[in-house]
Amino acid sequence: MIRKIFAPFLTGSPLTRYASIFLVLMGICWLPLEGRVGFGIVKLSCMISAIIVLLIFAFQMSKAMFMGVLYIGWQFFVASQHPETFRWSTILFSAGFVFSYVCFYNLLYNDHVFTIKHFLRLVNWVMWAFFVVCILQQGCILIGIKYLPAINLTYFLNRGIGCNSLSMEPSSFARTMLVFYYAYVKCNEYIRGEGPFTVKELFQGQYKWVTIRFLWMMCTMGSGTAFVCLIAFSLYFVRKNNWFYIIPTFLVLYFYVLPKFDAEQLNRATSVINATTTLDQATVEAADGSAGSRISPMINSLNADYTDSDTWFGHGIDYTVNNNMVVKQTATLFDDYGFIFYIIAMAFNLTCAYRLKSLGALFMIMGVGGGAGTNIHYAWWLMMVMTCVRYFYENRNNLENEFDIDEENYEEEMSAT
Repeated sequence: MIRKIFAPFLTGSPLTRYASIFLVLMGICWLPLEGRVGFGIVKLSCMISAIIVLLIFAFQMSKAMFMGVLYIGWQFFVASQHPETFRWSTILFSAGFVFSYVCFYNLLYNDHVFTIKHFLRLVNWVMWAFFVVCILQQGCILIGIKYLPAINLTYFLNRGIGCNSLSMEPSSFARTMLVFYYAYVKCNEYIRGEGPFTVKELFQGQYKWVTIRFLWMMCTMGSGTAFVCLIAFSLYFVRKNNWFYIIPTFLVLYFYVLPKFDAEQLNRATSVINATTTLDQATVEAADGSAGSRISPMINSLNADYTDSDTWFGHGIDYTVNNNMVVKQTATLFDDYGFIFYIIAMAFNLTCAYRLKSLGALFMIMGVGGGAGTNIHYAWWLMMVMTCVRYFYENRNNLENEFDIDEENYEEEMSAT
């Protein structure tokens, strides 16, 4: 039984097993060990091991290697122009994330460590793990248990049965489930080779229970971000041949049906979306101060002074933090290292992980996916997941040569979960 549960980590070559374990441990957070920031000894060990594997087994020139060196090189250049705030630990931490990603990218693209079906097993495993812990946490909350570290319940949200599952908080829980479900849907779409799924198809066959579990988590975790993610994912169903009735239906649901539900997190999400369309920072802050701290940087970036050299080259390490700009909601997306660094980070994302003309790229731009440009561990983790989606898209015409188990056993395995 134990072997069956951990089968995704026990099959394949040593590098496949390493990449599988690395991909899971780099994202799952057990707070008693890793703390509220979600980065502790496990993530640090993953980072160190990835750099060792890169140097010994995966050191090859690739797009990720080129962009990673450019990214770190420019970050170092900008930081060194401000010696009063220069800190080696920050640069080395950034380099750790970058070259951990480069290692994973090279293992995937050069060593082909994942077949699409192996990757789907991992995706399914992670979603199952988050769901089981989510249900355990919600059950404890319902009977009055608010602290049980064994199931990652280390603080009480006071949002009904809202919980953080195997993440740091509901917000990162929501982002994680969005990216993993998107990866699940897209990779199954590539396997069947018949184009996008309809809503009806995702509630049938082997996809049904995955979809139901996903929706349960998103709707009950107590996060406004989760509803923003659901609204963003709904765009998957908009096509050239149905937009003329899908979009009006969506607008009716958004403006007339959703407001009828007296759900605090849903109301927060819709209020923030409405406020964001005004592109006015004060309006967003008035709608929701917490969400405003995440959205204001995007709006402030549009209104930045691009005639100022500091806008392009940045102010150095921790300028945003030292000037309390997030709390004041005056931060942009590039205060520390400048707009040029932001462009490099976006080029890194779009060169290696996201296709520009894809829904995944929209997730990245909205800030509900992952991506380079930050030292937040789960942003790099989700970028790795999206890199897998892009890899299988680019190889979608040759997937039949990558199947590592026969069709019948695979369908049985997926249906059972």
